[in-house]
Amino acid sequence: MKLTMGLIKADIIAAKQAIAYFEENKIRDIKNIAAYHIQQSMEKLIKIQVYRKATEYDNHKMFNHNLEKLTLYAETLQIDILVPKYVRDNSLVITDWESGSRYDVGFSIRIDTLKRAVSEAEAWY
Repeated sequence: MKLTMGLIKADIIAAKQAIAYFEENKIRDIKNIAAYHIQQSMEKLIKIQVYRKATEYDNHKMFNHNLEKLTLYAETLQIDILVPKYVRDNSLVITDWESGSRYDVGFSIRIDTLKRAVSEAEAWY
């Protein structure tokens, strides 16, 4: 897999830019873009650790967006990966941002939640 830290950083930058745009222009739907990119950065931060540390892995189990399942899968491989407490505690909610932010017209998330989450992703990065 050719996942890079640069791709992860790009997701964090996109999320921060979307948050800044919302704060300046109050266009609600841009928060969805932030949520999506935050989720993607966290998903990729888990995956890159598995790709780098596991000698073998099951692509089927890696090709999903569920942060909790990815973390548990890494544990079954008996590799040590870093997943911050905030991410573990909120993994199911953040997982929902992957599709909810792109397809659910009623999707809404508070800006302070997004700011906290992107801060956590950036610190983890």
